[in-house]
Amino acid sequence: MYLTGTYDRNLDEKGRLSLPPAFKGAFDGCRLKVISAPEREVDAVYVFTEDTFKEWLDSVFMAKGGYNPLDPTHRFMKGKLNGEAIELKIDSASRISIPEAARVKSGLDHEVSVVGNGDRLEIWDREKLADRLAATENLAADFFG
Repeated sequence: MYLTGTYDRNLDEKGRLSLPPAFKGAFDGCRLKVISAPEREVDAVYVFTEDTFKEWLDSVFMAKGGYNPLDPTHRFMKGKLNGEAIELKIDSASRISIPEAARVKSGLDHEVSVVGNGDRLEIWDREKLADRLAATENLAADFFG
């Protein structure tokens, strides 16, 4: 499964998100994990399948030379990230409920954009995503230039 595309959606008053039709089939029968993005510059909520969450978590530690259970910082961060990851279920209306703590931390209110980013969905406040894309427009020119 490789997720792509950006879709504007609205959270309802209970914090539920109706999945865009392009993503509904991708998650059939999957257990989902949701976590606020840990990176400082990312104000989004990540939604993974259980398998892709584990792969992502492993990659976080691979970037640091691999998980070292004797390193207290590694143990703390692994526990923190696993502890913050909440299991979600897709309801019969193809909605997921974004936990309140994740909505508050990421500044999600009503208008959101759902972005397919390879192994995960990213849920952004629509205005924050537009601002971020505008502010980083030159990165694409530099990257491909």
